[in-house]
Amino acid sequence: MTRRIFGGIALLGCALALSACGFQLRGASDYAFHRLYISGGGQMATDISRYIRYGSKDTVVVTEPKDADARLEIVNTASSRTAVSLDANGQAREYELRSAFTFQLVTPDGTPIIPLTTIRLTRNLPYSDSETTARDAEGALLNRDMQKDAVAQIIRRMEAVKSLPTTKPEE
Repeated sequence: MTRRIFGGIALLGCALALSACGFQLRGASDYAFHRLYISGGGQMATDISRYIRYGSKDTVVVTEPKDADARLEIVNTASSRTAVSLDANGQAREYELRSAFTFQLVTPDGTPIIPLTTIRLTRNLPYSDSETTARDAEGALLNRDMQKDAVAQIIRRMEAVKSLPTTKPEE
């Protein structure tokens, strides 16, 4: 009986401690725009669209740029692989995978909300002649991981936008 009472008190104490420290779940994202058009990017555009569809309060991805409050333009995605260490025979023992993702967020009239920005990511890939299939699979996983990381960074930058630029009336 005493064990249950102390267990309940300990559980209540933990709940109070968590609420006192300000902890709260992230919740749905809130963007300054309500309709977003995504151009370019291939699989990256699909990932961003999915994230917005399931993780935002009231923002939707539209299929026509004329219907959008903002346009996310994925201008360029580039990947490269460079040998960073060699063995005694001059064969690569480790590669460095690099990816760069260039994007911008603009209003329908082209006013920049987030100016042209490049996200650069790097991962290391150990190399072994005897494990070619595993190395190729790991390389593909690392590239996919870098793309997911870039998507998360783009989403966080879009969440940081608090208001859209106002258009100046023509005189």
